[in-house]
Amino acid sequence: MTANRLARLDSIRALGVLLVVAYHTSYRFEPPQLDLIGRVLRVIGWMGVDLFFALSGFLIGMILAMEKNRRDIALFFRKRFFRIVPIFVVAVITFGVGDWLLVDGQNLANIWKPFLFLTGYMTPFQGEALVPYTITWSLSVEVSAYILLGLLAWKSWDRFKQVLILVVLLSLPLRIWLSLGLGWEDHMIGLFPPARFDAIALGALAALGTFDRLLKIKRAALIYGAATIAIIILFRFATWYPPFIGTVGYLIFGLAAALWVGALARVDGPSGWFVAATASVGLVSYFMYLFHLFFIQALMIVDAQFALELGFWSAFLIASALTYVAGLISWHWFEKPLNAYASKPREPSLVP
Repeated sequence: MTANRLARLDSIRALGVLLVVAYHTSYRFEPPQLDLIGRVLRVIGWMGVDLFFALSGFLIGMILAMEKNRRDIALFFRKRFFRIVPIFVVAVITFGVGDWLLVDGQNLANIWKPFLFLTGYMTPFQGEALVPYTITWSLSVEVSAYILLGLLAWKSWDRFKQVLILVVLLSLPLRIWLSLGLGWEDHMIGLFPPARFDAIALGALAALGTFDRLLKIKRAALIYGAATIAIIILFRFATWYPPFIGTVGYLIFGLAAALWVGALARVDGPSGWFVAATASVGLVSYFMYLFHLFFIQALMIVDAQFALELGFWSAFLIASALTYVAGLISWHWFEKPLNAYASKPREPSLVP
């Protein structure tokens, strides 16, 4: 994939992480009632994570399509490990240190749950009070998907696409059962990895050509991008009608996001200055996702200490900027060198 195409996908990452930062900022620095945009972000900002799922699924599908034998799959797992785990461990340790300093370590007894990527599995059963650092739920989804899809590609590539389709088809009845049968709230359904694998599967299917007919229409990237943004906005009102989002809504948005990602990956030509600027945010979006709450919390302490009376937009912009700068430092001095180390093949590939 060309650098321009990767930049466009990183721009979607930027949108996703900024939605998440805005969402969490709005609950610490509440937007006034007259701030319509801020109030909407307070309701739908969480959907930025679903953009990550579509992107992750697409990239998994694209990579695994090229890496089908044992040696290449081993390299896939190696690269995923070094991309995800080291900075994640730093983030969990940072959370633990902050918890010890600010609340006398009230959550340290349960910190092993996010540390083992179990947040999404345990929160629906134990509640958020017993599962700290809750935003790591999305890593439960992605890490599980990487492991399952990587093993599936290695053991049974010929059936890979069919299994992805089966995952999508089974996810909807699973969510309906969790909602109507067990009485789970939409929010808890959204955290539970088995109920969210379809979002990643749809992205992978887009990479494997399943939606080629839909992606060949004129201005596909513009159409599906507009549809994705429109769904994000319309879901502001869908929250009034549970369990729509927790059942059908995730599927609708997952499909739209997968089509948008797939369409953008096909666009040729220069990407322009705006894409280049936002792509730099997307480049460090993983760091920003893991660490933005720490910066928001620090802003709250400073705001209270000095009576700054920061508003939502001020806090959002400051937190985003600080996390972005820290992310660039982490990328250049920590994450990028690890990625380069992980990408060195230990044995020659059997795939030409």
